[in-house]
Amino acid sequence: MKKDEWTIDTGSCRDSSERLAAMLNQSFAGLSGSRGEGPWEVSPEDNRVRCSLTIEKGREDFCARTGIALAEFIVSEREPCLLRQWMHKKYGPRGDQVEADVMISEAIALLDGETDFEPDLAGWGRSRRIKRWGQPFADFMLENGFIHLDGFLRFRMKEYQDEVKEAAETTIEERIMERQYQEFMSLLQSMVEWQEVRVPAVHVLHSGGHAFKLLDEKMRPLEKEAEAAGDPALEEEPPTERDDQEEESLLVSRLLAASPRYLYIHTTDPEAQVIRTILGIFGERAALCPDMPT
Repeated sequence: MKKDEWTIDTGSCRDSSERLAAMLNQSFAGLSGSRGEGPWEVSPEDNRVRCSLTIEKGREDFCARTGIALAEFIVSEREPCLLRQWMHKKYGPRGDQVEADVMISEAIALLDGETDFEPDLAGWGRSRRIKRWGQPFADFMLENGFIHLDGFLRFRMKEYQDEVKEAAETTIEERIMERQYQEFMSLLQSMVEWQEVRVPAVHVLHSGGHAFKLLDEKMRPLEKEAEAAGDPALEEEPPTERDDQEEESLLVSRLLAASPRYLYIHTTDPEAQVIRTILGIFGERAALCPDMPT
């Protein structure tokens, strides 16, 4: 019976080919090649991964397992390289390599579906990608005895490349936004440090969500609240008509305008983003108070 023979060109160094061969052989426990390590072996001449077997039955199953291993190899080996290429396009080859490594990890976590909000779903994206692309590899191997991985990735996995590129772009955009936010926070901190103190103290009453009241050192409404209480035309729009960022900006602007020497924050939700922002801007001038004045 004629042997089935397959050759896989990784287009990479021998170490990469050996890692692929090891991953392939893990899928075929009990089968061994000439060196007893499994049916897949790395050729010493050209670093290609080869397999030669006489398969009477189960050829489709053999290709299916191989396809999954190839997809896992692409996700493990090629994915970080693709992400790094796109990072270099954005920042150039002389960019901060440590930051690039961090962003690559963040992009992979995004692809894998790893979030702080749904830890039970961690890794589902990786499993989906491997399963999704294992079948095209298997179908190709059923009809062909030779496969060039980089060529397959470039010409037959456009959807995968688009997905990885989108994750890279999202990560880059989030990092730019984070950097801009930190620069803006530094500017506000400088304003607080150098501007003249206008009132001895301000009490921020936060009962959750967007519900805030600002009181002076004698627990009286600040000027804006007092004016709004006396003139309906000065009343603010309902909080529900503003998004979180607008609410945060409005509150910070009013506190900066008041320029208190001390800021006392009375809240039932000290971990709220707006509370952390206020504490970050006002620094030592601000203090959390567990009680809620009545």
